[in-house]
Amino acid sequence: MAYAKITSWAQRVFTPDKAVQKQFALFQELLREDKKCLKLITALEEIAQKPILTDWARIAMLSRTLSAAAQRLTRCLMQMRPGAYDALAAGHDRIDEHLQKLLPQTDFSGEPPYALPLATAWDHQELLGGKALALARILRDTAIPVPPGFVVTTNAYHAFLQGNNLQPVIARHLRGLNLRRPDRLQKISHSLQQAVMAGEVPQAVQESIAAAMQDIPRWAQTNAWAVRSSAWAEDGQVSFAGQYATVLDVQHKDVLTAYKTVLASKYTPRAMTYRLHYGLDNAQTPMAVLVLPMITPRASGVMYTLDPLDMCQGACLVISAVQGLGDRLVEGSVVPDIFLVSRQDPDQFLARQPAPKPAAAESAAAKTNNLCLDDKTASTLAKWGLELEALTGSPQDVEWAQDQAGGLFVLQSRPIQRLEPAQTGEESRETPRPADHVSKLLEVGTPASVGIAAGPVHRLVGEARLEDVPAQSILVTPAIPPSLVRLVYKVKAVLAESGGKASHFASVAREFGLPLVVGLGDLTQVLEDGQIVTVDAYRGLVYQGEVAELIAWQQRREAKPPVPFQEKMGPLMDLVSSLTLVDPASPDFSPGKCQSFHDLVRFVHEKGTQEMFSLVDDKSRGLRRAKILETDIPIVMHVLDLGEGLTASARQAKAVLPKHFQSAPMQAVWAGLADEDIAWAKGLLHMDWDRFDQVSAGIFSLKSSLLSSYALVARHYAHLLLRFGYHFAVLDALSGSRPEENHIQFRFKGGGGASEKKAWRLTMLKKILTSFGFRVVIKEDLLEAKCMRMDLAATQLRLTVLGYLLGRTPLLDMALESEADALRLAEEILKKWHDKGKNQ
Repeated sequence: MAYAKITSWAQRVFTPDKAVQKQFALFQELLREDKKCLKLITALEEIAQKPILTDWARIAMLSRTLSAAAQRLTRCLMQMRPGAYDALAAGHDRIDEHLQKLLPQTDFSGEPPYALPLATAWDHQELLGGKALALARILRDTAIPVPPGFVVTTNAYHAFLQGNNLQPVIARHLRGLNLRRPDRLQKISHSLQQAVMAGEVPQAVQESIAAAMQDIPRWAQTNAWAVRSSAWAEDGQVSFAGQYATVLDVQHKDVLTAYKTVLASKYTPRAMTYRLHYGLDNAQTPMAVLVLPMITPRASGVMYTLDPLDMCQGACLVISAVQGLGDRLVEGSVVPDIFLVSRQDPDQFLARQPAPKPAAAESAAAKTNNLCLDDKTASTLAKWGLELEALTGSPQDVEWAQDQAGGLFVLQSRPIQRLEPAQTGEESRETPRPADHVSKLLEVGTPASVGIAAGPVHRLVGEARLEDVPAQSILVTPAIPPSLVRLVYKVKAVLAESGGKASHFASVAREFGLPLVVGLGDLTQVLEDGQIVTVDAYRGLVYQGEVAELIAWQQRREAKPPVPFQEKMGPLMDLVSSLTLVDPASPDFSPGKCQSFHDLVRFVHEKGTQEMFSLVDDKSRGLRRAKILETDIPIVMHVLDLGEGLTASARQAKAVLPKHFQSAPMQAVWAGLADEDIAWAKGLLHMDWDRFDQVSAGIFSLKSSLLSSYALVARHYAHLLLRFGYHFAVLDALSGSRPEENHIQFRFKGGGGASEKKAWRLTMLKKILTSFGFRVVIKEDLLEAKCMRMDLAATQLRLTVLGYLLGRTPLLDMALESEADALRLAEEILKKWHDKGKNQ
């Protein structure tokens, strides 16, 4: 790093023009990376907040891409000023380290064991999946009968994926998974299931399965098997009930096909939808497969150790039973017999309710009052259920079967999901449509942060007096600079004429839940100060008055807990989009205080702009190859082209003419300087009189670069130091088609008049600039102003106004008679520019 600092110093001293060009190239790269970061932050915010139920493969891709872009961004700033921002690297790495812990891991073992008997499987809990793990625990800790099966482990699943090179195929498809695109969901599901079914089970896995089948006790051996899913996360706090496949009556020769069928069921539309709703990534649900000897049941069913609907107020277990296989019961295609068994005394029944019988069988059933189970069997099941509840510490959902000989077996036990969350519920995000008599004032905006709010309109003219914005108002603003973060808890919604979803403030608004609609343009002129409106930032609409049904809808929505997907996204979004660096003047505005990628982007953009603002020193180092500007305006200026700032015809010329300016911001500034209303004093050459007094002794040329103003120009960029007598101005601007990159920074200092008169002139400048949306700070005789992220036309207008002010005000510190005189002149200038877009 010391070498980099020495090299940077040497470039500035010995080859200053190259150093300036290098600095500008780094700044351009910084802006490109800044834009990429903001787009990625916006994409993740939209996924988290709407929410858009998206696979974590895409979330991981976006997050890692953001981390890489943020790293490149920080390196740009570190190269712009070697040694000054070294702490940024550690800040980025710290945030990235926390991020990686939240993202899916891809390093999984495909090594043996591939098949384990349930009786000893508990020693390999991490390989069993939910269903097999529960049965292995029952076998270890109780005497409750479980069929003597085996589990094909999650390592076998990984070996299958690795052997068929399916991991990149799955990841590629899942990155495009989005539940708002049901057509895409179906296509992805079909492709992935086909890919799995086309795969070959590795030979080692085949051999392990065959050996496990041979090891089944002789008394339980059968010609048919039940092949069931046992994925991780299944049958735990998340049930995945009915989402994965179960294949029954599988013959020996078909076990491998059934195994692949269960693996492929990870990628059915319903299983992927369920997984995404809970915010689980594909890697969190590796598939183990449970293989049990097929029981030909006399009866089977499900037992709840506590009624999920609480019909008997916690007093009973509920046993549902059907004749034969229980698949019809869990699919909902048959009505079961119901037994309500007392939890206090499982030999006592609160109710028995036989299933309705077809009309043809009604008389026979009535004679026998036949139920699937006798009381003794139902009581046995109830006692087992209470034992399992005590073992696990939570109410259980137990699947059971009774064979033809009357033997009872538990096939599955999992926690009861008492309050199943709603499904994706995308339609619930549609805001209600107000009654016909409610008038729409605006309906063309772009939602940037969703929500609904009602209140009085307050139009913001400039941003120097944000503290005067009324609380609980609907803010109408020309643009959305980052400084509006001060109002996120003060106003109820923001309507912006310009701006976009990828801006810094849009990210902040989403983080704080502030409704924001952008891109309204001149249509906001229909809104009057104090007018009561309702903002629907889900649709980008503004209604006249307070719309009660919309407010009530929003209140109901706020009362609902976030969906599991949003809860899972929460910690990740803290690292992505939370913003703690708000005030650049604060001592906490430092690399060490960056807590998120948004903080890094905010810090780097602010400091990068400042570095460009101090691009060339006051001795004009960096102008060795600059050309003198020839103009009728009495100003000495040298111009250095950083790339496409001048026309091709100017490249070989020794001097530059104003017509050679190709730089958009330079054209705008010059249009202001050359305005017909400016009366330039004839015979008075504008240069650095103070430096001339110090060093000339009559031997300097009046057009020396040491005394002159200068301009560094590129197609969309200009950096100017303007020397007018005993005061100077620095202007740094980028003006292009991307509002998020556009900025103007301006500094004005000095003068030869009395301190009081200089203060009057600064008061005049502040009044004008704040009315055009600049943030203005005055310290002694120094005025600093900043205006960020406006569109091209608005930025160009403000640059022209600055050019006009620079031409109009050089000697005012001597001419002004009073502060009232200064304010009167400010009104005169504002009136001139009012028709040219004062509030753009």
